[in-house]
This record gives sequence, structure tokens and C-alpha cells, in this order.
Amino acid sequence: MPFHIYFRMGRYLDALAVNKAGVAADEAYIAEAAPEGIYPRAYYPHNVHSLMAAAQMAGDGKTAIAAAEKLARVVTNDAARAIPWVQPIHAAPYFAHAQFSAPETVWALRDPGSSLPYVQAMWHYARGVAHASRKDIQAAERAAAAIAGIAARADFSALTAGGIPAGEVLALARHVLLARIAQAGGALKSARTELERAVAIQDKLSYSEPPYWYYPVRQSLGAVLLLSGDLAGAEDAFRASLREAPHNGWALYGLTEVYKRRGDKHQARVAERRLAEVWASDRAGLDLSRL
Repeated sequence: MPFHIYFRMGRYLDALAVNKAGVAADEAYIAEAAPEGIYPRAYYPHNVHSLMAAAQMAGDGKTAIAAAEKLARVVTNDAARAIPWVQPIHAAPYFAHAQFSAPETVWALRDPGSSLPYVQAMWHYARGVAHASRKDIQAAERAAAAIAGIAARADFSALTAGGIPAGEVLALARHVLLARIAQAGGALKSARTELERAVAIQDKLSYSEPPYWYYPVRQSLGAVLLLSGDLAGAEDAFRASLREAPHNGWALYGLTEVYKRRGDKHQARVAERRLAEVWASDRAGLDLSRL
């Protein structure tokens, strides 16, 4: 898949284009040949997932949500139970909705049920992020507690045996959500602590494409540091995010804001030009709370 090369190089618009073509080819083949087994149940969903991930990194919310909705239709609970590595694919639409959808849309998403605890935890995560965006702290905290409860009682041995770091991803989700909650309440020091914990977990995750976690958490850390007035720390975090995910538009936006606040007009223009080259949609909706 060309996607894998483009994604790793940070050529997200190219990854987006080749995956659109790949998904179209998959759908034509499936419609004509009606194959059974792993191709329609896993490989085709993997291509849709890859399309969604490329759109997320390129800031193309419309395409990301369309792919998320398609992915929710084509991945069945039975496939997720039978093939462990399908579960992260099954959970991935919740990340796209957390990133781009209105809270009301997120809250309307159906509970996937306790038979797939990994997937259900990511459903709670998306709901918690939506609640935090509306500053409903108590509801967001209930979502974080639900993730902790699943982590404590669920049996993830089948996923772990299949190479899926389920426990680590749940812990990462909880720390990111707790950071969103703290940030919503103005507790930037606590938000920083939670994000530093999340970064430490993310750094140890096994490599996967698309990644097990949908974005470099360092960009959120950079946003919190910037809001706290730590311009040097924010710059370091955004640059580290760009080393992890080259040409990451979210981090480039953060760098632009660092330079603007520092009064460095030249570096701000450079970062803005780079952002314009890699971003797929209108940048007007970007703000630090979304990083």
C-alpha cells in the first residue's frame, strides 16, 4: 500500500489520495467478485481506516467523518471478536468523531456494548471529550471513570496475544481525557501532568499504521504549555510532535501561534506557509483547544 510510505513520510494529502483510490478499487472488486473471509472482513476495512487516518492528519474533517461512518458499517462485531487486530479498526471511528464531530453527534453514537470492552472504552473516550468541550466536567469525569473501570475488569488477553497493547491504549485514553477535563476547568498544571503521562505511554506503544493512538499527544502538551505562557516548552513539544509525525498540520499551527506570541513574524510566516501546504481544509476552525 502506498499509504504506508506516504503516511510515515508525513505526506498526508498523498496518503489521502491513494487511499480514496484504493477504497474505490476494493469496493468495485467486492461488488463484482463477492469474496469471503479476511479480505472483505479485515483488509478492506483496513483501507477505509487508513483513509480516515490520513484525513485526520490532513485536517479533512468531512472525509474523516465519512470514512468513520463507512468503517462503522463495514466492520462487524463478529469480525472484531474473531480477528483481534480488527478491534482497533472497529474503535477508530470514535477518534474521528472526537476530533471533528459536534458533541450532539458524538452523544448519539450507539454504545458498542460490553462484549467488546476495548471498543466500548473508546466510545466512552469520545463522549468524555465531547462533554469536556462543553465544560460539563462531571459528565466527562464519569466517562474517564468508565474507562478506568473497563481497564480494571476486562480480559484483554486475546488482544494482547494478537499484539494489541489494549491496556496501554486505555490508560492513554484516560490520561488524555483527564487532561481535556483539567484544561476545560482552567487547571493547566494538572492538564500538563496528565499529558506528560500520556506522552510517556504513547512513546512505548508498538508501531502500527495507522497508529493505535490517532494523533501525537505532544501537540496537546504543546498547546497547554503555550496557554500556560511557556513558549520555549511549547516550541519544543510541537517540534517533537513534528519529528514523530512529519509535516503534521496540527503541530505546525501550534508553532505558528508560538511565533506570533513571541513576535517572530518571519518564523510565523514560514510555519504558516508549511501549514498551507499540508492542510486539506479551511484553517479558520483551528484553535489551541482542538490540538
